[in-house]
Amino acid sequence: MKIKNFILLFVFTIIFKLADAQDINVNLLKWAGPEGSRVGTYKEWQSSHPISELSIRSIYNSYSKRDFNKAITIMTEYNIAIYLQTSINQLIEKLENEGYYVLSYEISGGTPEALKTLLQELYLNYNIEGALLIGNLPIAWYQIEDDYYVYGYAEWPIDYYFMDLDGLWSDNLMYVSNSLIYGMDGIYDTHSGNIEPEIYIARLMPTGIGDDIALLKNYFKKDLNYRNQNNNIEHRALVFVDDDWEFWAYEYAYEVAILYPETYLTYEINETRATNYRQDLDSSWVWVSVFAHSWPGGHSFYYDNRNHTDFYYAPEYTSQNPNVNFYNFFACSFARYTESGYGAGRAIFNQDHSVGAIGSTKTGSMLNAVYFYSSLAQGKTLGQAYKDWFSQITSDGISFDELCWFYGMTLLGDPTLKPLGQNVNLTDYNANKLLVSVYPNPSNGITNLKINNPNAKDVTIEITDIMGKTLYKYYRNCENSIPCEEIINLTDQPAGIYILKLTNGDKYSIFQLLKQ
Repeated sequence: MKIKNFILLFVFTIIFKLADAQDINVNLLKWAGPEGSRVGTYKEWQSSHPISELSIRSIYNSYSKRDFNKAITIMTEYNIAIYLQTSINQLIEKLENEGYYVLSYEISGGTPEALKTLLQELYLNYNIEGALLIGNLPIAWYQIEDDYYVYGYAEWPIDYYFMDLDGLWSDNLMYVSNSLIYGMDGIYDTHSGNIEPEIYIARLMPTGIGDDIALLKNYFKKDLNYRNQNNNIEHRALVFVDDDWEFWAYEYAYEVAILYPETYLTYEINETRATNYRQDLDSSWVWVSVFAHSWPGGHSFYYDNRNHTDFYYAPEYTSQNPNVNFYNFFACSFARYTESGYGAGRAIFNQDHSVGAIGSTKTGSMLNAVYFYSSLAQGKTLGQAYKDWFSQITSDGISFDELCWFYGMTLLGDPTLKPLGQNVNLTDYNANKLLVSVYPNPSNGITNLKINNPNAKDVTIEITDIMGKTLYKYYRNCENSIPCEEIINLTDQPAGIYILKLTNGDKYSIFQLLKQ
C-alpha cells in the first residue's frame, strides 16, 4: 500500500517488540556534505581546546532543603557560568519542585577522565540519574579502523563514555598510515566489561552558532516556557523518511506513534524533497523524526527517482525557526557538537520552540527506537528514556555493527523534559485505550490475547502486515466472557512484523507482533 504525503496514525498503545525485530542491516547513512568536506579530527579539536587542570567549584546543593527521591547534576563551563546564574537557578527551582535533588558545579579545564571521576563520585554518593553539561566541558573520543567495514577509519566524540561508569575503556591503539597499531593517542578504542550505562548525559553546547551566552539564555527561556506550558504545540508528530529507508517507513512511524497517536508520515520517494521538508516544518509539531543522508551542515534528499538531490541546510533551522519542540535526527553526524554550526545544535538553539534533540556524532543513529518511545510514553524524561534505550541495546553485549550504529548517539538539551509535557496526565491521555493483554510467541507466530473490559461487545480484531494490508478481520463478543481470550495465529505467514488492531466503540489498542 502506498500513501500520499501524510498518513494519520491513531495508535493508543504498542507494547511488544523484540530487540532484533528491526534488522541491523538497515541501509547505512552516509556523509552527504559538499565535495571535499570532512569532519574535524580529534587533534584539530585538541589544538584549539588545549587541556588544562580540572577545577571544580560547587555552586548549589539541595541537601539541606528537604528530602528528594532522585538526583541530578548540572555542570557549567566556568567562563559562562556567572552569566547564566539566573537561568540555572530557575531551572533548579523547577527541578526541585519535580522532586529532584540538584547538585550544581562550575567546571574549568580537565580531562575526560577527571570529569568521569567526578561523575562516578556523584553516582556513588548521591545516586545521580544523570548530568547536564553546559558549555565547553571535557569531551571523550573513540576510534575504529573500518567503520561498518565500509567507510574506513573513523573517530568521533562519545558521550557514552560518561554514561558507562564501571565499564573498561582503554586507549590501546593509535592511527598511523591508514591503520591502527599498538600505541596510545588519547582516543579510546576498546570498551569491555560491564558496558551498560549507569547514568544519562546531555549537552548544551552552541559550538560556532552565535553568541554562546545569548543562545544559552534564550534556550533556558524556551525551557521555562515549555515547563510552564507557554509554548504549547498540539500533540502530534512528523516522521519524514527519505528514499533509502522507504521500506522501513511504516515501522518508524509506528514507533513514534507509541508516544503520539497523531503521527503523520511522509515517505514517497518523489515527495521527500527539501522543499517538502521545509513546507512540513511550517506546520507545528511537538516531535519531528527525519531520516536523511546528512552532514553537520545539512540534510540531503533524493528526488526525481533518485537522479537528483536537494538540500535543507543547517542554518535554516535558525532562519525558518520551526514550531517544533523535539527532534530525532536519523542523520549522519548531524549532532557532532565539535563542528562549528552543527545542525542539531542549530535546531535546539533556534529562537522560539525547540528544546531537545537526539542524534549522532558519527555515521550512525537510533535503531530499535521502540524502547525509547515506550519509555517516553510512560511519562519518563528524555534522559531516562535515552538511558533505557541504551541499556536495552547493550544488555546482551555489543556487536561491531551495533557499535558503529550507536556509539555516537548524543542527547542535546535539558534531559529532564518530558515530550508529553511536564504535567501530563497519563490516565487522561490514554483514556481511550482498550484494556488488553498480549502474550506473543515470536518463534511460532502464535499470540494469546486477553481482552479485559467487562463491557466489550463486538470487538473488531484486525491483523495487517507492516504496509497496512489486511490479512484477517473478524469480530468477537466479549460481554459475557471476562477475560475474553483469543488466539492470533500467524503460522501461515512469512517472518516479519505484523500489526494487531483492536477496536470497541471509541476504544482502541494497537500492538506490533513479531513472527520470526
